[in-house]
Amino acid sequence: MSNQSGITADESLLGSFGSLANNESPSDVVVAEISSDNTTVKLCTTLSNAAELEIFAKREERPLYVFIRDSGRIVFISYVPESAPVRSKMLYASTKNTVLRQVGSNHISKQLLASLPEELSPGFWSSDASDEPAPLTEAEQISARISSEQRIESARGGRQLVSQTGGTSHTLSFKIASGEPIPSLLEQHNFVSFKINLEKEQVEVLSTAQLPGAREVPRSLSQNHPTYNIYKNNGKLHFIYSCPSGSKVKERMLYASNKSGFVKHLKEMDHLTMETVLEIGDSDELEISMLEKSSPATSEHGNPAPGQLKFNRPKRPGRRS
Repeated sequence: MSNQSGITADESLLGSFGSLANNESPSDVVVAEISSDNTTVKLCTTLSNAAELEIFAKREERPLYVFIRDSGRIVFISYVPESAPVRSKMLYASTKNTVLRQVGSNHISKQLLASLPEELSPGFWSSDASDEPAPLTEAEQISARISSEQRIESARGGRQLVSQTGGTSHTLSFKIASGEPIPSLLEQHNFVSFKINLEKEQVEVLSTAQLPGAREVPRSLSQNHPTYNIYKNNGKLHFIYSCPSGSKVKERMLYASNKSGFVKHLKEMDHLTMETVLEIGDSDELEISMLEKSSPATSEHGNPAPGQLKFNRPKRPGRRS
């Protein structure tokens, strides 16, 4: 998905925000949401005071955009619960900047991200909390920890950890916990699944299997957390990065930032060329046909250069049944 979703704010939201920004509204909080048909950001409700916000979020349990009048200034919070579907998270992330431009970003004194109802309490965002820094969200804590570790490693003259490279280094050397080379595993099995061990900073073999056909692959993908997976069909290798909708922010960041590095490791260190590199959310999003065709990317992208990775065209977003 692009950085902009094309979804814009409707007149009801713009009017309510204008009243809030001009101190003409009796309410201190304006809550907005993306419409069910994904065409506009509409007014969800207004709340008389910020103390009601946490209660409202706990009751609704869905993503929201929140505008709060605080000491004459406007605080904007993009609230996306951990339990929200992947598609909703992507829509709210890609629509946020468009909405802020429409309401006038010059009116916004502070922008925050939140994923828990408790983070919507005044103590999280209010200027009345003196000069104490606002509590970090889980994603911000992970980023801060990685940055801290990177500074320590640099001072020691050591190599960067996997999670510090953004998954783009050409010199990554992943340790496979099984002790057996990946090419050897693929000679014995046609499906190998990997997980990241954060404490040891290494990729480990999660499971192996000899599947009777491509239609068994979705059933073999983890439903609880992200995984890297390799499926071999008729001598062709297919890389599948799966990130289920229930995955934690911490896991999403780690796996997404290391995917490219792992694929490059497979190509450069293990001399394995992927026929396709697929990225999906839940297992039911996997297009089986991409694993059954001998050259699935050729019809859409032409013949690639020798050794070049071939990527499938992303699916058009659609409603789930």
